[in-house]
Amino acid sequence: MTAWQIDYVVKNKFSRPGHPLLKVLGVVMHWTATPGATDENEKAFFDGADGGGSRYASAHIFVDKDSARLIIPLNEVAYHANEKPSMISKLRASTSYYTSGNANLNTIGVEMCVEKDGTIHAETIKRTEDVVAELCRQFSLSPENDIYRHYDITGKNCPAPWVANVGAFNEFKTKVRAKMMPEVIVESIANSDYISKTLTVKTDGLWFYNTPRWDVKGGSSAKGNSFIVTEELRVGGYRMLKCHDGKYRTADPLHVDINPKPSDWPYRVNIDNITHAEAVDIVQLIGTNYKGAKVFGEAK
Repeated sequence: MTAWQIDYVVKNKFSRPGHPLLKVLGVVMHWTATPGATDENEKAFFDGADGGGSRYASAHIFVDKDSARLIIPLNEVAYHANEKPSMISKLRASTSYYTSGNANLNTIGVEMCVEKDGTIHAETIKRTEDVVAELCRQFSLSPENDIYRHYDITGKNCPAPWVANVGAFNEFKTKVRAKMMPEVIVESIANSDYISKTLTVKTDGLWFYNTPRWDVKGGSSAKGNSFIVTEELRVGGYRMLKCHDGKYRTADPLHVDINPKPSDWPYRVNIDNITHAEAVDIVQLIGTNYKGAKVFGEAK
């Protein structure tokens, strides 16, 4: 099942000229800037002989909070990213039938619909992540390198929220990458003894994760940085802790410390002034009475 429904507009010179894409080298992100319009509204607007009010403009896919709609086939040109002549881009190309707007010849245009208050709904962004993840899989694209804002191609203020806040755009790409990865089992631990306690980083450059996955690194924290734990999870069978900054970190005692100590936090026990044989008996006794314990000893 695809992340979008197919609802093509008729061929017309303004929105769907029928020119073949040369290849797909990237996905260009837009916002509609038409408050309150849905993907159905946008399809209707770009349909017909005058496709978009006799204006050369369109995009392949429109996404709102409820659905996503493919209105131009993914092997055809849409007029969504007309490059400025001065722009130098790896997306440039030339053909006998189309000599301007080179990014239109080798990119897919995705438009996010805008709410009545001028914002992009969180569900619209979430659905757009699904759409772009599917496009990246289909065309072997890299979320980190092959997803562009319209702004990156032409300098236009689009999508405006991601021009103003590049961090939100980078977070979108990170989530697209996560959705392309194999599914992992994530379990939130109820009544966790770790919540509200302080996690302190013991290893300089310790990785954190923007999503609960071990295979999508988000950045690193410095030794001594402290965070409040807000959630305990099991991710792929290993404990992961969500912190108050929204990032996820390991709970491995080699790399972090937790205070106050949770009830299951590991302890190292040293026993002096007994014989080697007595120490062996104690180790065996612990292993017998605490089945889940990893217990060992070594002679001094």
